[in-house]
Amino acid sequence: MRSKAKPIDECLTLLEIEASRETIEKAFDEVYSEIVKVANIPGFRIGKAPKDMVRLSYAKAAKEEVLKRLVPEGYKRALLEHGITPVGAPEISDLIFEEDKPLIFKARVETRPKFKLKAYKGLNLERKKAAVTEEDIDNALKSLREINARYIASDDRPIQMGDYVVSDLDCFVDGKAVHKKRENLWLTIEKDSYIPGLSEKLIGLEKGQETDIDAKLPEKYPDARLAKEIKERKLPDLDDEFAKDLGKESLEDLKKDIARELEARAMSAAEINVENQLLGKIVDDNVFRVPSSFVARQLDHMVEDAKRKLRERGFGKEELDKKDEEFKNKFKDDAERQIRLLFILDDIAGKAKIDVTDEDVGGAYKSIALQSGKTEEAVKAYYEKEDLVDNLKDKIREGKTVKFLLDNSNITEK
Repeated sequence: MRSKAKPIDECLTLLEIEASRETIEKAFDEVYSEIVKVANIPGFRIGKAPKDMVRLSYAKAAKEEVLKRLVPEGYKRALLEHGITPVGAPEISDLIFEEDKPLIFKARVETRPKFKLKAYKGLNLERKKAAVTEEDIDNALKSLREINARYIASDDRPIQMGDYVVSDLDCFVDGKAVHKKRENLWLTIEKDSYIPGLSEKLIGLEKGQETDIDAKLPEKYPDARLAKEIKERKLPDLDDEFAKDLGKESLEDLKKDIARELEARAMSAAEINVENQLLGKIVDDNVFRVPSSFVARQLDHMVEDAKRKLRERGFGKEELDKKDEEFKNKFKDDAERQIRLLFILDDIAGKAKIDVTDEDVGGAYKSIALQSGKTEEAVKAYYEKEDLVDNLKDKIREGKTVKFLLDNSNITEK
């Protein structure tokens, strides 16, 4: 077989491949020899039909089988001949396979980026010291009180700012009901209500009192008509009893636990910050072109992830689908940087001889099992069934590589 390689850009090569008639005829002979053994032709026992008759009856099947063999074979030989390292499957085109002529086809193949790795040991990084202040602890206690607030019925007074009102609600637009009556809906009486003026118009009403309110409704709204119950929000006292309700011996013990948890969070945030510094440095230091299809897939993933999060916040699918190009423009640079980082980490892992062991994979299964509440056996079976084991190994290798880089960095406390 003969081949030519024409670089299109830094990560894309066009291969032109040709198989001679001699190679083709040899492949046909091999294929027909195999078909003869199983050919079912009337008047002959299976495997006993003359080869010429087999050729007539199975010409189309033989041609398809020859193509299945020669195209991959020609592609692999071309890669070896030109020293090309592919990243992904080739795009086959312009295939010509005619009688008494050579087989000709082209293969567009994305290639591994070629770059000279810059220094990656001894990088200077800063780690923020994890410090927890009394103000941090007070804010955490405030949040706990908010979470554990009680709502007490206040039937002996009218609605006040800050109350919660349990209401039956109707909504009419131009005199027509726009949905069924909503019952026992909680409304917060606050200045920044998302229906302007609603809270102010409810203040002063008493339990059981009806009122009509004219308001400009947003796209998503509650609509008020009848106040059934008024509830006052009462925060628990910040004392030992409050701590005991949360499973602690005393308020002092609760504060110590909060301090420990806040410190652990601060330490985790500091480590993430150091890792981000490290990865940012090596990406900035190593600038090169990466395969466009990799960037496109990463970009699609980032766009879909952003849209999913926005849908969870109430945005409509049709509205978000119209913003695909806007999202792509926003995430394009980040997608390219993330793909570049993958190649950098892979190159470092190769130079540092970082491998993934069976123990590493087993540890990952155990960690995933603990997080998901499933057994290790179930997690392993899922990854094997879905063909995700190699992906898991890649992530483990990347994690070990990042740890190797951190262990070989100069980290100062800030």
